[in-house]
Amino acid sequence: MLKLTQDLENQKSKRIQKIYDYLLEHPAGATIAELSKVMEVSTKTIQRDLHGILSHYGIINEGRKWRIDHSKTDKAINEEQKIIIHILDELAKNSGNVFYQKAHSILSRSLKQSTHPIFANLSGEKLIQSDIQNFKLLERAIEKKFEIQISYEKKTFTLRPCKVAFFDGFWYLLAFDADETFKKFHLKSIKKIALTSNHFEVPQDIEEKLNKANSVWFNLNDPFSIQIHIHPAMKKYFLRKPFLNQKILGEDQEGGLEIEVEVTNAMEVLPVVYSYIPYVKILSPKWLCDDVKKTIEEYLEGL
Repeated sequence: MLKLTQDLENQKSKRIQKIYDYLLEHPAGATIAELSKVMEVSTKTIQRDLHGILSHYGIINEGRKWRIDHSKTDKAINEEQKIIIHILDELAKNSGNVFYQKAHSILSRSLKQSTHPIFANLSGEKLIQSDIQNFKLLERAIEKKFEIQISYEKKTFTLRPCKVAFFDGFWYLLAFDADETFKKFHLKSIKKIALTSNHFEVPQDIEEKLNKANSVWFNLNDPFSIQIHIHPAMKKYFLRKPFLNQKILGEDQEGGLEIEVEVTNAMEVLPVVYSYIPYVKILSPKWLCDDVKKTIEEYLEGL
């Protein structure tokens, strides 16, 4: 009996969400008969939903139609939530006009007005309509564990998609190919995506490794640690924006910071190290210290 009750509650929750989403997409409102047809339930059920739970979320009645009154939903949003919405709205501007128009349309429904003092200027790829469609396809493939076929750099690949990741301003598809080789594909360079009916599974340990990726340079090899010394003048930047797997080992007598970063590829940290020279120094492993020194010496010889 308990399971039956839970199933009914789940169906009700999904229906409530579906009604709300439908009214979001139809600002002019909809009649009970229309909602009944779309939701495939009786008009009495729709009436109970509208007069019950949905009445607390700004759903109002105007004649024969029901619609969302956003001035009422705004009361349920506290100041902290407003700030979060404003930040998300501002960040969305950096992803291109197509993406921003869609994001702003959704976010602005939660607020009466969108003027705010927040500004964000992130360097990132601009998303167009075809990119958003690809996101939808990949989300479904990853969620349902469907293999896909893609056209990429004039080649066709059959893939087991795992993640869509954003690294240093670029979007990537992380996947395994037909030979079980882990690969990364620049998302905007994919020309075509087609879902297949073949299912697959991703081992839990692989999921855990993917969630620890520092940058597009990472791989699925066993991780190793890099110890780095940071000059006192620069340590605040590594405290403000630490590496994903960064650990603070301590400070020296001059106030310099020593950190340890777990990586699978040295290039996960080297671009940052090079950009902060001479204020950042590799302490270990020794082979990496030697590689960095050699690279700098070869660079100076070429000047």
